Amino acid sequence: MLHRSGKDFFCLSCGRRRAARILGFCRDCLQAVDTDELKRNSHISRAKFGLPAAPPGEAGAPVCSLCSNLCRPDEGSTGFCGVRANRNGAVRSIAPEGVILADFYYDPLPTNCCAAWFCPGSKEKGVNLAVFLYGCNFDCLFCQNASHRRVDSAPHIPLEHLVKAALREEVRCVCFFGGSPEPQLQLAVEAAREIIQRSSRRIHICWEWNGAGNPALVKQAVEISHDSGGTVKFDLKAWSPSLGKVLCGVSIERTYQNLRLLWNHFQNPELLTATTLLVPYYVDESEVENIACFLAELSPDFPYSLLVFHPEDRMNDLPVTPRSQVEAALKAARNYLRRVHAGNLHLLSD
Repeated sequence: MLHRSGKDFFCLSCGRRRAARILGFCRDCLQAVDTDELKRNSHISRAKFGLPAAPPGEAGAPVCSLCSNLCRPDEGSTGFCGVRANRNGAVRSIAPEGVILADFYYDPLPTNCCAAWFCPGSKEKGVNLAVFLYGCNFDCLFCQNASHRRVDSAPHIPLEHLVKAALREEVRCVCFFGGSPEPQLQLAVEAAREIIQRSSRRIHICWEWNGAGNPALVKQAVEISHDSGGTVKFDLKAWSPSLGKVLCGVSIERTYQNLRLLWNHFQNPELLTATTLLVPYYVDESEVENIACFLAELSPDFPYSLLVFHPEDRMNDLPVTPRSQVEAALKAARNYLRRVHAGNLHLLSD
């Protein structure tokens, strides 16, 4: 039986609730299916980019410790992110030493940064140097920047070139995003430190990531943001571990562990922030309520932004987040947090 109604796709199990075709099941029915098999099947399309469907775990292979995936790729193969590979018995970047796989551009302030609604840096005059890093340690089915998977055609940027671009007089902040910075975080941290050291003025260093990186390295990056007056955005994909694994292809639990660790160390609501993309039918007010409750345990003043979903990537058959879902999620978050923001509202049409 084909569970469709017009352009809508209905759950293969209950036949009543809408679902994404790539998954076949609604959020409720996902609890009763083999999520490991579903995860493998929904992320196998990565193969067309030369990326593994799951983090490799070859026995005896060296481990990459840059993120929570702890990939063990076989000789000549890449890890889950695609930018780290086993070469002669060691896991290293596929780019030459001192080279980062990235694009960058100048974005006039105020920019569309997820922290712009509270960040003082967004009120300055000048530009943000936006650094788009290729590769990601997650594989979100709804990725809003899916070009990061094209690592084979990624520009090779020497770190010195990137540092000089940041030292231009009009640059007020540098934001590393992607993809996500974790697979290239060592190089990005090196570049950020060089920028701070060589600049004659204060340049804010910011990070937008999934947050599931190596805790020690993540802390180093956040210290740079703290000292430079930047912000660090954690993208909280979901609350339910099983839903997170299906949507992102890997565990999301390190994200929350790192966020708690960093909050306990810095306790600064102007430094750390979080966002959640309101994926229709999946990331609803119940997910948001649990996330908001977690954030409120850190601080009721923790800044949290809910983002309207736009159909992208393998979930391009879903609609824009319905207004009713946005309103319900905002209400749920505001029951726990004093600083809640809604982003991408221009996408709403109803």
